[in-house]
Amino acid sequence: MRHLPICVLALTALLPSLALARETPPKMTAGSSPELLDRRLIDIGGGRRLNMVCIGEGAPTLVFEQGLGGTILDWQYIQADLSKTNRTCFYDRAGYGQSPASDQPRTPKNVTDDLHALLRKAGVRTPVVLIGHSIGGRYAPYYYERFPADVAGMVLVDPGFYGQDDLNLSAPDQALFDSLRDKAYAKWSNCAAKARGHEITLEAPQDCFRANLPYYTRDEAARMLPVYQRPERWETIASEYGHIDEDKGPQKDWGDLPLLVLTRTAFPPTPGASDAFNQSVEAVLKRGHAALAARSSRGRNITVPDSNHYMQANQPAPVLAAIRDFLAEVSARPAR
Repeated sequence: MRHLPICVLALTALLPSLALARETPPKMTAGSSPELLDRRLIDIGGGRRLNMVCIGEGAPTLVFEQGLGGTILDWQYIQADLSKTNRTCFYDRAGYGQSPASDQPRTPKNVTDDLHALLRKAGVRTPVVLIGHSIGGRYAPYYYERFPADVAGMVLVDPGFYGQDDLNLSAPDQALFDSLRDKAYAKWSNCAAKARGHEITLEAPQDCFRANLPYYTRDEAARMLPVYQRPERWETIASEYGHIDEDKGPQKDWGDLPLLVLTRTAFPPTPGASDAFNQSVEAVLKRGHAALAARSSRGRNITVPDSNHYMQANQPAPVLAAIRDFLAEVSARPAR
């Protein structure tokens, strides 16, 4: 496996959520397990199934939540190393990867209900450590506040958070922001229509992804192309993005929950935006991440050097080191 699949249309629900999809991590070799490409559907009840792959042994079990439009393969650069010492479970949310879509709106409540049912039906031993990237870094705290007994700790990788788009923009910058959002929805709708009409191919992706999926090996591209050809994928992206602010942010004291928040250093300027816009993006993200870490007396906020939004691919070594240190802290915590 070579390169993290970036959904250039799935604007990643970070700060601002409409300005990050242009970031592309470098090509590099990944040492992930081939099992990540297998489809293992788990019945979660109500006639619905979700794809989950669990690899390795060792407590605590790590459960991964990827970003908007992401799949299990988003974690390929750190998966193999973590699976050597811990049970690691990767799943595709409904409508993504190899999981069938849901007919329910993709609200934070519905997403976390799905995960709660999946952990039980799959026999995953709790409490687990939740590791969430981007919008997955919003679902993880939302899950913890609903099901605290299930969670031994959280790692939030450049997470989104409630209020992330409150940038106090000038009128021209706000108009640009609104335009980016409208264009995103238009592209998601267009890709869904093109997929429904069977017009998306590897060589002619209809502006829905990069031709030939160069961030995959040839075999991976052939196996993953059907994921991008599903209209449900594009509809799910729009539904998740449209409903994410039903999560109103943390509502409870997180006590001494082990918590790690990882923040990037790269903030590419938004084309056409003012310097004030770009500076506001960086400032709001940093304040938001610091506030998340402060929710727990054991919370830490670490800035990962030379990292972008996809730091698990862009800088896997320091991300792994930070997670390893965090897991040692979790293991040393007295059982509750």
